Amino acid sequence: MAKIVSLEAARFVAALLVVLHHATLIPVEPRFLGYQPLNGYFFPGHMGVEFFFVLSGFIIMHVHQGDLGRPKRLGSYLWRRASRIYLPYWAVLAVLIPAYLFTGMGTADKRDPLYLLSSILLIPQSSQPVLGVAWTLTHEVLFYALFGLFILNRRFMVPAIAGWVALILANQYVWPLPFPGSFLLSLYNLLFLAGVGGALLIARRAVPKPALVLLLGVAVVAVAWVLELGGHLGWDVQRFVYGAASLLVVLGLVELERSGRLRVPSWLGALGAASYAIYLVHAVVQSMVLNLAFHGRPDGWLSEGTLFAVLLLLPVAAGLVFHHGVERPLTRLVRGVPSKRSAGGPVTAGT
Repeated sequence: MAKIVSLEAARFVAALLVVLHHATLIPVEPRFLGYQPLNGYFFPGHMGVEFFFVLSGFIIMHVHQGDLGRPKRLGSYLWRRASRIYLPYWAVLAVLIPAYLFTGMGTADKRDPLYLLSSILLIPQSSQPVLGVAWTLTHEVLFYALFGLFILNRRFMVPAIAGWVALILANQYVWPLPFPGSFLLSLYNLLFLAGVGGALLIARRAVPKPALVLLLGVAVVAVAWVLELGGHLGWDVQRFVYGAASLLVVLGLVELERSGRLRVPSWLGALGAASYAIYLVHAVVQSMVLNLAFHGRPDGWLSEGTLFAVLLLLPVAAGLVFHHGVERPLTRLVRGVPSKRSAGGPVTAGT
């Protein structure tokens, strides 16, 4: 199955949004700026995570719909998903964990063996994994496992999804559960299911007026962005609004591309292919930059605008290097040259 190049390019845009979000969030720590740079205008860039979750659900259903109800394909599915998500992640941990263990970096809990093992395996925890942005990957692994059940028996799909949606909404608005219920029934999981629904829809019919659908999705993001900055968008509403907007963008892009009305430059698709790598390394690079900039100097030595630009550009450059120097060689090593059918790699960020 050929890649949908427009979605690959959209992954890069979403990764940039997450980088912008963390370039706004991480400097808030008192040891750094102590406030959000550039007036916090890019804080809503976290919506890149919502987009990744919706896109992940869409891609997995789009790529593996033919595997539903075919148990013999479960092993291949699990290997492709696991190798695609874990190997680059473990490559980052191979540097990060020794730094925590042998340099005294970070807090004592970062050196707890059970905590480290759970982080390595992406087992959900009440706290963030050792690589903070990998909290999104724990949701991704949960979704992959659920989809694997549908491959075993597709009759599980409709009742399982309906039940999960009902329980998620009940957890959010009726009876909130502590961890691990809060993880299993998080609103973020609803975004995967929205993407699944979008893939099922577009497999059966054309999207009318796709350009308008795409523009509507972008407009919703813009309005929600402004409302969030003004404090007028609650946490739960953000998940719904950004999720709905992401689904509109995905449906519009896919229909425009498959109808021949949209051509995406190959270089933009290539950047999108590096989005997972960018997501994995960006926060680590940003923390390194901030520690260097403020080491021994409480006011730092870079202007706020320059610092923000470095916090955006350097992580993207590091992600591209990691993609070409580590992620792609690892993928080729364990699989050989990826086939067209492997278009649906992990699409979070981080998310």
